[in-house]
Formats: sequence, C-alpha cells, structure tokens
Amino acid sequence: MKTAMRLAALLAGTSLPLTAFAQEAKNETTLQPIIVTAGKRQAEAADLPASIAVESGPSLVLQKKRRRDDAIAAVPNAQVGAVTAKLYTSFTAIRGVGSSLIESDPSVGVYLDGVGIGNAQAHSGTLLDVDRVEILRGPQGTLYGRNNIAGSVNIISNLPDPERLGGEIGVDFSRFGTLTATGIINAPIGDNGWAVRGALSTSKTDGFLYSTVDGADLGGGKDVHGRVSVAGDITDNLEFLGIVDIERQVLDGEMFGMPEQDFRDGMRGVAIDDPSRIESDLATLSGQLTYTLDNGDKIVSITGFQKSAVEVSGNGFPIGYFGAYDALFQSLGFPNFRYRAENPFEGDYRQFSQEIRYVSEDNADFNWVGGVYGEFSSGSRTYGANSTFTGGEATLSTRGDTDTTSLSAFADGTYALNDDWKIFGGLRVGHDRKSFDYDFSANSIAQMLGLTATFAPGYSAKMSETYVTPRIGLQFEPMDGLNLYGGISSGYKSGGFNSGFVGIGDEGPYDAERVISYEVGLKSASLDDRLKVDASLFYIDWRDQQVQGFNALTGATPITNAPHSQSYGGELSVGFDIDEHWTLTAGAGYADATYKAYHNARALNGAGSVDVSGNQQQFVSRFTGNAGIAYQWETGFDDLIGRAGVNYRYRSSYYFDVQNTIRQKGYGLLDAYAGLENERYAAYVFAKNIGDVDYRVVASDLGVGRLVSPGDPVTVGGSFKIKF
Repeated sequence: MKTAMRLAALLAGTSLPLTAFAQEAKNETTLQPIIVTAGKRQAEAADLPASIAVESGPSLVLQKKRRRDDAIAAVPNAQVGAVTAKLYTSFTAIRGVGSSLIESDPSVGVYLDGVGIGNAQAHSGTLLDVDRVEILRGPQGTLYGRNNIAGSVNIISNLPDPERLGGEIGVDFSRFGTLTATGIINAPIGDNGWAVRGALSTSKTDGFLYSTVDGADLGGGKDVHGRVSVAGDITDNLEFLGIVDIERQVLDGEMFGMPEQDFRDGMRGVAIDDPSRIESDLATLSGQLTYTLDNGDKIVSITGFQKSAVEVSGNGFPIGYFGAYDALFQSLGFPNFRYRAENPFEGDYRQFSQEIRYVSEDNADFNWVGGVYGEFSSGSRTYGANSTFTGGEATLSTRGDTDTTSLSAFADGTYALNDDWKIFGGLRVGHDRKSFDYDFSANSIAQMLGLTATFAPGYSAKMSETYVTPRIGLQFEPMDGLNLYGGISSGYKSGGFNSGFVGIGDEGPYDAERVISYEVGLKSASLDDRLKVDASLFYIDWRDQQVQGFNALTGATPITNAPHSQSYGGELSVGFDIDEHWTLTAGAGYADATYKAYHNARALNGAGSVDVSGNQQQFVSRFTGNAGIAYQWETGFDDLIGRAGVNYRYRSSYYFDVQNTIRQKGYGLLDAYAGLENERYAAYVFAKNIGDVDYRVVASDLGVGRLVSPGDPVTVGGSFKIKF
C-alpha cells in the first residue's frame, strides 16, 4: 500500500523542467536541437539517457538571469539559497540532495568551461557572455567524479570565432540604483584560424534595505567580471583553447538580517551600525588541447588552476540582538559590553587540476570516453568572534587548513545492441587523501570571561579513502522521436574535518557521503519536432549525509553524519512551438527529500540531541514549477524583430533548519520582458517579481530570536545594446 501511494505521488508530481529554446528569428516552426557536452562529448540532449535542463545564453539575457543561482533556481527540482549570505554560506540542491556546508566539499559540481569550482563559496557569481548552462540532475560520479552526488552544472562560454570581427556594448538599469555595463569583442588573429574574444561587465546596486542608525543602504554591492579567451589550430590535428576568467564581488550589509517581526510588519529598515561587508574573488585559468587522430577519435587535455578568496568584516547583527548577553557582562563590571561586535572571516582556496581523456569516434555501434583526472587543492579558513567593551576587547579565533590530493580513472560508453536497444554504463575508481590542521586561540580577557571553556584547543588529522562509482542502464528507441531509458548510478562525496569553532568532543573527521540513484525516463519529439516532452522518475538512497548543526549556547557548528536519508520524485518538461510566433514552455518538479533515520541530530539550543527522522530536508521544496509564454514577430521596420515573454516560477513551502521549526510558506514570482532587436542594436524593458511578493531567503535563530533576510521586491528596468 505504501509503495502504491508513493508511486501515485510520483506520477502526480512529475515535473516539467524548463527547456532552452533558440531565441533567434525562426523561419520554421520547429524547436531547435539542443547540442550539449554534458557527456564530455558533443551530443543532442534528447539522446542522453539522463535528466538534463539546458538554458541558452540568449534566453538567459532576455529573462535577465544575470547570476549562476538565477539560472539554477529556474530549473524545477533545483534550489539555491544561503544560510546567512550567498557569498558566504551558499546552498545548492538538486532533487533534494544538497549542502550548505562551507566547511566541507560541495554536493553539486559547478564547472566553468570544463574546470570544476571546488570551493562552494565560489559557486555564486555572474553569467558573462555565456553560450549555455547545462544542469544535470542526479549523481554524476562516473564522468565527473567526487562531490557530484546531486548533479552537475556546466557553464559554457561563447568561444572565439575566427570568421568574425565584431562585438557589442550594452547597459542595463533598474530600480534601487542598479546599473550594469557590458562589453564584448571578438577578433580574428591574422588569417590562420586563430581568434581572441574578450568580455567585461561591471555592476552596482544600492540594495532595498537601509540602516535606521545612519540611513546607509544595505544589501547593495558591486561586481566586476572579465574574461579573455584565445583559440586556434597549432597544427592540422592539434587545437588550443585558453581562457582566463576573473571576478570580484562585494556585498554590503547582507549577513543575518532583520528581526522576523519587522519583516512581517513590512519594514525595510534595520538597526545596524556596522554593516557586514563580504568580498569575494575568483580567478580561473584553463588550457585545453585537443588532438584529432586520423580515425576521428580525440585526445583532450584540460589543465585548470583556480584561486578564490572570501573576506567578511563588520557586524551582521542588529543592535540589541544579544541584549541578554550584553546585560549579563555589563552587570559583571564591563561597561558597554557588546557580544560578538565583530565577526571576521577569511577564506583562501587554491586548486590545480589536470584531466586527460580519450573520446572515441562517433559511430553507430559503440561510443565511449575514458581518462584520468588529478586534483590538488589547499584551503584555509579563519573565523573570529570579538566582543567589545569600554577599554577592552575579548577575542576568539580559529584557523583550519586542509590539503587534498584526489586521483581517479574513469570510462563511460554506450553500445548499440541492435537498431532499438542500447546499453550504457561506466565506472570511476578514485582515491582521496586529506590532511588537516586546526588551531584555536583566545586573548586573556576572553579566557577570564569564560568564553573558551567549551571549545577544543586544536588538533591535526589525516584521512585516506578509495571510492568506486559505477553506473549502468538501458535505452530503448521503439520509434523515431521516442527515447526511453532506465538506469542505476552512484555518487561519492568526500569526508572531512570539523573546523570553524569546534566544541570539545567534535574534533576529528566526519564520514564520506554515498548515494545510489534509480531512474527511468523518456524523451519524445512529435508534430514535426514542434512538441517536445521529457519525463523522469527517480529514487535516491542516501547514506551518511553530512549535516551541519549549530549550538546556540557555544556558537559551535559541528558536522555530523545522518545515517540514512532519501529522496524520490520526478521531472517532466514540455515545450511547444505553436507557430512561427508563439512558444509555450512549462515545468514542474516533485522531490520528497527527508531524513529517513537521524536519531542524534544536534539540538539548536545546545541541549543534547534530537530525533529528526522523517523531517524534510532543509531549504528543499517538495514542489517546484514554472510556465512561460513567448511571442516573436517581424515588425517590418529596419529589420527589427519584436520579442515579448512572461515567465512564472513557483516553489512550495520549505524549512530553514534540520528540526523543521522555521518555515517559509510557498510563493510564486512573475517576470516579464518586451523589446525590439536587429543586427545593429536592441532595446528592452523588463519587470521582475511583478506581484511584489514578500518572501524570505534567509532565516535563522542563534538562540535569542529569529533573524531573516527578505527576497528582492518588485523591480522594473530597461536595457539598451549596440552591436558592431
């Protein structure tokens, strides 16, 4: 009976992830084939035996999805958020599997032009001159390796074109003083097939909150993002692609937020006198060599280097939030005592990676890819908690350093048994080795006040583990335009060590996570390829989930393993080109992600442990969905093409905490755009959150009351672009 009810829930909640459609002028009423490289080889998305959503660069620009998290959040069964702030404690989940742990490896792999961003704090950033974003749902352990247990996000930039000299300059402006300027240029280098492409964007916003202390804007910031790429043929068989991508982001007054009652009362002012500032830097360098053999097979080498840094300064708490603590220490003879007046953080991460793979010739019977991968990284995180009073300061500080070496070999392929049936599968064998050093320090005043008694003094540890992540499945094509598949895949996420403020007894490692995913699906095209439907059902068995707790009494944030979690649900996407003018898209997703057995979760009030078995995974909505309609027409004037569209996105209620005590009710956001464009210029107007819906993107309770951060209110603006 329980199985029947579960199956009914799956069928009722099957989802419709938004599919990417070409935004260029169409001369016929067919949806364009979507070419992806998610399988580490070029293929049509409709041929892949996996649930994949693709958003094209032109579509992202039209809908004003400027950030990576905007693109991910638009896909059903994918969620993004933050525990405190998106550049500090970002959260990403796919199919209910995710992680908001800045002290551990990510659960969703994010790849920038083939190079993995190993530091989860660097996952949040802008989209600049992007060709497409591919979002793979489900574990991708075979082709992508460790830390892809939920899925993978591939961001693919527009590459240099040796046949074209030109570019564009554009400006976007909107409410709250938001202004973005973008420039792109592409130029051939001589006449030998080499080319260079450059892109630069700069943006600033004032934010929609303000300080009631001095009237300063809160929640604003700025970013600068630049990329240079060079490509060409070294020989007739050897191609080169080099990319340098650098981004700097600054957010002001975005941590922790306002008292929840103020949010409910519709207030936009926060009593804060030293707003926090978060500064984030990410630099990615990559070099790709592709050698084509005489039989068409390819050998591909991708070398990557990344450096990222995050720095937090200031005080993210409203005045008086820790009033009870302040009053206690003031009564003990410390005038004007202010608990946690400063909460500094510094994080640095460096990563070197090398992948070499062999890609077989595309043929009718057997296609495969195999290779080796090596990654070497070092990360350092320093936390501070400083309490001030007249004439003195009590300081606490921790530092955790992690060095990681990861090596693996993999192979994956598809074999045609006959005209209708194919078998697919793969295997990855890898080995992780980590070493960790942790130090805790405090000045004499903090020791005298008893602020150090519950914290571990420091420790060193090492861990080493070998993992195997196979996958296997079948594809069946009973007729043209219909592809059915079913398979089993696995994923592995590295273990690690507790850092931050580590309580006594929390020293040492936590275990690796493992998942096994069972999936069936279909992909179909009909009505002369004008109607496309994708559907899938899944069940994920999740073991030793890494869960970050919080002790309100000590401020410690230990990570423990939940023995057994699960997620089941499905996706369904529909795209319909009605005629040469109208296109409809719709999407919905269902993911019932819960802690199946977790009897010893850390209680938020510090009073031991609690049983949260059966609770919903935090930050994850069971239902997600979207719908869109787009209209395109020829104006008959100056070769202008008119475009207009409306998009709606919905997510059901979710919780911000493991104990399911802080709940955000379900909400939907409505966006629209309209404009004119030709080969020389473009002009658009747009509106986001047209209904001015109030919702929270952050909510937490540090033991003395809830603090929340509201989502963006209604925003209207325009854009203008000149092409040359």
